Amino acid sequence: MRILVITHKRLANLRNGHDLRVWHLCRELAKRHELYLLTVNLSSLDEFNDGIAGLADVFKEMNDAPSLPATRPSLKRHFRRNDSNYYSLSYPHHFLKVTNAIADICEQNSISHIIVFSLFLAEFVKPFSSSKKILFDLMDSEVLTLTREVQFLSPWPLQLKTRLKTHLMHARLARAEACLPHWFNHVTTINDADSHTVCRLSGKRSNISTIPNGVSTDLAGTFDTNDVVAKRRGVAFWGNLSFKPNSDAVRFFYENVYRPYLAPAGIEWCVVGKDAERWLVEAAKRDHGIRVTGFVDDICSVLDEYPVMVNPMRIGSGLKNKVLEAFAMGLAVVSTGLGIEAVSMAREGIDYMRADEPEKIAFAIKLLIEDERLRLSMIESARKVVLEHYTWSKVAGDLDALLCSL
Repeated sequence: MRILVITHKRLANLRNGHDLRVWHLCRELAKRHELYLLTVNLSSLDEFNDGIAGLADVFKEMNDAPSLPATRPSLKRHFRRNDSNYYSLSYPHHFLKVTNAIADICEQNSISHIIVFSLFLAEFVKPFSSSKKILFDLMDSEVLTLTREVQFLSPWPLQLKTRLKTHLMHARLARAEACLPHWFNHVTTINDADSHTVCRLSGKRSNISTIPNGVSTDLAGTFDTNDVVAKRRGVAFWGNLSFKPNSDAVRFFYENVYRPYLAPAGIEWCVVGKDAERWLVEAAKRDHGIRVTGFVDDICSVLDEYPVMVNPMRIGSGLKNKVLEAFAMGLAVVSTGLGIEAVSMAREGIDYMRADEPEKIAFAIKLLIEDERLRLSMIESARKVVLEHYTWSKVAGDLDALLCSL
């Protein structure tokens, strides 16, 4: 099978959720099929770089679509009701160049299937829906993410401009996501909640599936069953701290869990990741119980010292890879329901502890730190779940079966 993979950005950083998913799925699919890559950069700024090492081993050919013009977009874009025609209205000549580039690659390489990653590429690929088998990987529902963010905005009439802008954006995105199952052969997401959102918006169910993320078996191999004694009495959190769901989770945890419950108990809090907000850096300077590492090349060397991982997410959608990583590396997990919802095979109370209220989150962390037997039982059970259901080879196998059925 010859497959064209289309992304909206160069694959450059495996700490980025988009790049992580595309890279690992494609690397597995390349063992069975011939893959071609087209990058359609949706920014007028040239952000291209050399990309992830090994791309040439995965893709037989890599191409970049014509760059987005630096000129001002057409005013017609303001009258759109649907975000699926933003680029055709904003840059009609550029839109034609990109669709021509897709057509040329398909013709030159006898492409039979196309996999698309990113909602905002839908309009570029729609013209090929009658001649190619197209799998559209939405990843996370933008509508679901925005819906969850709205609940934390200030009540009416405060932030009136922000609320009006958000509701307009929500309406446009909803129409765009509703089109996907009607335009393409199959639509996939990372999380059942995202899939259910697309089902509700589109009125279709038969061609919408959930394909979760996975972990590398190399990462799972870092766990040492003989090294179960925690080096630090603390809890860890990691991720890109400029990502809004992560920054919201960190602020919520600091104000509602760490300060009132964990700090008085002498429990350390370690935050790993780039782009920590200034308030967190300043808090770490004042409080020696807070450890902010910034970005680290070998995250395992830091996390190996902690017995518990906390995932206090309140907004966002998709799958929080940090949960799978914690399962694989041998950290006991305490998570809000939203933070764990995408890991559907994990069992509450057996593979992880769920807690949504601050006091319950603190209680679960303390319990797992103090009760080594419970912690080890949970770690071992969670590792079995991740190795059976959430390795990249397993989820890519499910995606391959889906492609072959189109």
